[in-house]
Amino acid sequence: MITFFLLVILVATAAAFFWLGMWAALVTLINVLVAATLATAWYEWLAGAIEGAVPGAGYLADFLSAWLLFAIILGLTGEATIRISRTRVGFPEAVDRFGAPVVGLIIGWILVCFTATTVHLAPVTRDFVQPAPESRLFLGLAPDRKWLQFVRSATRQGPFSNPGEDRANVFDDKADFILRYADRRKKLEGEQSLWAKP
Repeated sequence: MITFFLLVILVATAAAFFWLGMWAALVTLINVLVAATLATAWYEWLAGAIEGAVPGAGYLADFLSAWLLFAIILGLTGEATIRISRTRVGFPEAVDRFGAPVVGLIIGWILVCFTATTVHLAPVTRDFVQPAPESRLFLGLAPDRKWLQFVRSATRQGPFSNPGEDRANVFDDKADFILRYADRRKKLEGEQSLWAKP
């Protein structure tokens, strides 16, 4: 089920940019990459704020926070790029026709990686996501693991890091995200309500 859903995201994104063109694809690539990275790195902060404001938000807070941040950041970066890049850059027809779907596939892959990561946050049973935390999603390609590694690296020593600071701001510094959320979903199976404290 999850594999089929992720495959639909990948194919639909590539197909959409076949019609939208290379310029739209390149601008969207930047926006999606920034939005997905920041949403992954910052969702815990927003989830903490939600749980503080709505006691018992529990198992829903992380999943909703990640997607809410993604939507807000994508909307803001999309609006900013529309205002900044009022003139569309023209590409030769062959580049526009064949390059746009390739860039669309890259955008689709980023969306697959982000979606696969957020599936671990979802308030569902442990086995719904994967039968064992060690197994690999999406035909063994493990987009969730690749995305977690990318965001961890970006917050440790990449563009989203804090030079000279302690490692407190490094996302998933212990590389235990998948195991931690698998245990959390297992705990959810024994709860009476989604509003319980994780």
